[in-house]
Amino acid sequence: MNLDSLEKKFKKMPWQRQMGNLASTLGRVSNHAKSTESDRIVLNGLREATHIIEWSVPDVPPEFGFELANMQRELRAWWRVWPVEGARHLLALHARNQSDRLLQMAGYYQ
Repeated sequence: MNLDSLEKKFKKMPWQRQMGNLASTLGRVSNHAKSTESDRIVLNGLREATHIIEWSVPDVPPEFGFELANMQRELRAWWRVWPVEGARHLLALHARNQSDRLLQMAGYYQ
């Protein structure tokens, strides 16, 4: 799916579903970050996540805006330097924690 069609799809979703999809993308990054064979999947996931945040911000409650902006900056930093052999486990953990936080923000669990 290209970015334009992905953007149109996301803008039609309620913000909670947008966060759920972002959490899923970060879960995929977490699952693949430890494998050198999956570097392209990780890079694509990091890129996709930064776009999803940008597209979602207008719909997300304002109290989450600052947190999402910080998350986007971190993901862009990872994207620029990836792969970092010594940090594979760190990115996997970080992406999983962000995924869990997004699900919590969207009310999928407390």
